[in-house]
Formats: sequence, structure tokens, C-alpha cells
Amino acid sequence: MAGSAETATATSWRLSGRQLVQLTLPGVVIGALAGVIAGGLIAMTGEPFHVALFAGVALVVPLAMFGAAYEILVAHGRIPLGALTPVALYWAAAFTVSRVIQTALLEMYAGSVVAVPHGWLDFVVYNALVSVGFGIGYWWLHENFAPTWWFRIRDGNPAADHMVRVKLDYATRAEHEKALRRQQQEARRAERRRR
Repeated sequence: MAGSAETATATSWRLSGRQLVQLTLPGVVIGALAGVIAGGLIAMTGEPFHVALFAGVALVVPLAMFGAAYEILVAHGRIPLGALTPVALYWAAAFTVSRVIQTALLEMYAGSVVAVPHGWLDFVVYNALVSVGFGIGYWWLHENFAPTWWFRIRDGNPAADHMVRVKLDYATRAEHEKALRRQQQEARRAERRRR
């Protein structure tokens, strides 16, 4: 969605600490939500509550930090706004690293039988595969909820304002293309009726 003209202007602002926190909030919330869900899933496996709580918190922190970093990368034009592939690639690395951090902490806390029952290599490969699904889920949540947040903060945040304008520009172009296709289809139908 974001072309080179949009990316070129994406870094032309300076954000205060407050504006930066505002901007990163969607990524932090989505990452934290994923960690909370993971903690709940671990609790359902029959692990003691303290282990599930520790595992959830140990995943919330890195996922929230990587979510914030994602928002900053998007704001600076390093990751195109709305494109799925770069998000999936970003989270292929970020999710796997987050799970390694979580699991290393969990191993120190609860032991390797709980954390990595089949060994580290299998664990890393498995999480690299799972990360694609996580990346798609993250992208979907981000595409559906972040623009609403950006619209809300756009008056006081130039980065959010820019991203809202990029989204609106894309929506306008997509609607124009849709109307053009509809006109072309109607013209073809009219041509067929004349024959």
C-alpha cells in the first residue's frame, strides 16, 4: 500500500515521548494480548498457576516490545503499511526470539521438562513455523484496530496523521478502481446486448 512517495515523507517529523508511546500502543496491546492468551493456554495444560503466570508474563514483555518496535518501523517507512509479507517476515524472527526468551526464562524457573521437552532445535524450528500464523494474526488485528487508534490520536501525532492519510488515500484509490471496473463491466454488457 505504501509507495515510495509515502515512505519518503514518513520520517519527516520528530515525536515527543508521549507521541511515541501513543503511536506504539497498538503494537504493545496486540503483543501483550498474545502473551496473555499463551499464559491461559499453558494454564489449560495442567501446569501450576505460578508456572502459567510466569510463562505468560515472560512472553508478554518481549512480544509487547517487538510490537512497539514494529509500530516504529512502520512509522519510519521501514515496513510498508498494510503489506502482509513484511509483517509475516518480521514476526517470523520476532516471535521466535520472543519464544526463545520466554522459554529460557521458563527453563530457569520451572525446569527443562516443562520448557523444552523435545530439545532446543525442535523448539526453535517449531516456533519459526508457528510464527507465520502469529504474523498473519498480528497483521489482521493491526489492520483492523490500529487505524482506528491512529484516527483518534491524529490531531496531536503527525506520524499517526500520516498513516491515516496513507490508509485513506489507498481506500480512495481502491474505490476509484472498483468504480472503473464496474463501468467497464457495464460497458461490456451493453456491447453484448447490442450484438
